Amino acid sequence: MARPIGWNKRDPELGKLKIEARFFGDKLTLYRQLSRFEEWETFTPDEEDWDILTKLAENKFNRGKVKKKHMQVILARGDKV
Repeated sequence: MARPIGWNKRDPELGKLKIEARFFGDKLTLYRQLSRFEEWETFTPDEEDWDILTKLAENKFNRGKVKKKHMQVILARGDKV
């Protein structure tokens, strides 16, 4: 399993969130955590989340930390290529 790509986000309703994009095989799932001791939950990302994930993944791809097939899934917004 590849390492998750994560970042922090501030939501007006929920407050500070930790976001992680995780791959299992070719399947991409996005998770969020409301606070440190809360459970991770899946969610549907918005355009801002996709833009941040794409930017972070491109940076890691250029350094050889993200596989090409995972990069293609991210650019396809989570759909298998």
